[in-house]
Amino acid sequence: MSTTSPQAALELEHVSKRFRNGVLALDDVSWSIEVGARACLLGPNGAGKSTSIRLLEGALGPTRGRVALLGAAVGSPEYLAARRRTGIVPQGPGMYDDLTTREYLTLVQRLAGRGSVDEVLRAFSLDEYADTRLAQLSGGYQRRLVLAAALLPEPDLLLLDEPTVGLDPVASHHVHEYLRAEMQGRTTLLCTHNLAEAEALCDEVIILQNGKVLLHEPLATLKNRTHRQLRLAARQGAEALSRALTERGLEPTGGENGHVLVPIADVETEAPPLLRALLGAGLDVYECSPVEVSLESVFLDVVQMDE
Repeated sequence: MSTTSPQAALELEHVSKRFRNGVLALDDVSWSIEVGARACLLGPNGAGKSTSIRLLEGALGPTRGRVALLGAAVGSPEYLAARRRTGIVPQGPGMYDDLTTREYLTLVQRLAGRGSVDEVLRAFSLDEYADTRLAQLSGGYQRRLVLAAALLPEPDLLLLDEPTVGLDPVASHHVHEYLRAEMQGRTTLLCTHNLAEAEALCDEVIILQNGKVLLHEPLATLKNRTHRQLRLAARQGAEALSRALTERGLEPTGGENGHVLVPIADVETEAPPLLRALLGAGLDVYECSPVEVSLESVFLDVVQMDE
């Protein structure tokens, strides 16, 4: 039975990829992303993320299965047209060092057949570097230029492979600002090791492990399903607070700076009576707040559970 959708912008259907050295990078993988979705592709090193991206780009062919971009199967006569509607930010810049910024963008414009070089120079604040050779640009401006080149043809789809890798926090912040604006209304697949980046930019999660899909869900659904916690602190200290919680059948764990963490299924219904009980027992509770579930904690739980 096919797992793909007629509205899918990206599809891998029963895809396996084995390299000549015998390594099985993907093992009967199936997933699809609908038009307009912003998905992140996550996984430990060797999970199959980069292989998936290279298959979608047409840089690799699958050993078995079907890979499609905007409805066109990789290798089909229609794929080239789909590829031209796709903006790609590779992990490595892959630039021509002797070209200037304007020359590089002009080359991209000619290959794509559309887009305005002047407009994209202004949009990415590259005007003053228009005549600078690419070898002389800083790492942050090189990544900015690669992003500008990907968006110059006004693509329907974005494939982003580690777009902020190697950048300092300031440069990463600027790239995130551009991405946040440009991803609106565009189907996007972000491949990254930066879980905070994925959480900030995406609303759908695909986690790979050992060449297989562990899960593919909306981020909000994944967080709601994850075990929630309540952070508590009392003037009497963590030990007294933990003892009182244990007497009520709960299993507290130590937090930082004298705080205690306790699992809780529903904050709205369970926290108020718990707080009243602790206060009634003579504990001076001065903090009671839900712990925000992060993508990092969800990712680690899923991967470690599989291991």
